[in-house]
Amino acid sequence: MAPPARRHPRPATVTANPPRRRRPAPAVLTAGVVCCLVVAVLAGCGTVGGAGGTEPTPATGPPASPNSGKSPGQAELDRSATRIDEYLRTNFPDHYAGIVVDQPRSTIIVYRRRSAELDAALPALAGGHVRVEPRDAPHSAMDLRKLADRVQADIEYWSTQGVTITSVAVRPDGTAVEVGTRELARARTNLPQRYGAAPLDIIESNPTLLTPG
Repeated sequence: MAPPARRHPRPATVTANPPRRRRPAPAVLTAGVVCCLVVAVLAGCGTVGGAGGTEPTPATGPPASPNSGKSPGQAELDRSATRIDEYLRTNFPDHYAGIVVDQPRSTIIVYRRRSAELDAALPALAGGHVRVEPRDAPHSAMDLRKLADRVQADIEYWSTQGVTITSVAVRPDGTAVEVGTRELARARTNLPQRYGAAPLDIIESNPTLLTPG
């Protein structure tokens, strides 16, 4: 009697390109600190600026919906920042310099010249779970805005002097008016001769944002 045939195991099937597991996209955290803050043009850095700065997000309206692109916490920060910005511009123009929204810390940083009355008004303006952090500023946004307006009015004059002014920005921390120019060395020599000891920070900036006239 013949022996039974031996069965050979069937070879395993190997997929040339096995399916890959998709990794979840990393969470992206955005910060509103000017720090900008720049972020900031004309006394506004980050989400909300001071006088003459980036216009704040309107404070009115319902909380952010799931499809609005903003979390409820971020929307609350924006609304609180807007209330503070508008109130201080109107009621404390000699003290208020600007604000910066620090989203990761749920904090609104308020730059101001010291005023006990201003500081006392901040918690009620912020509301909710928003933290407010007052910080000292050497100048108000109103005073720096006057200086910035003067520089802007002189753009045509400076072009005749070989200095191209490309940007003018009031810093939200109340430290200076930032002036951008292509001719850095010449501007740093000539602008103080015209504006004296005014708080100007002259930086090199190539894009032409402002034109004479």
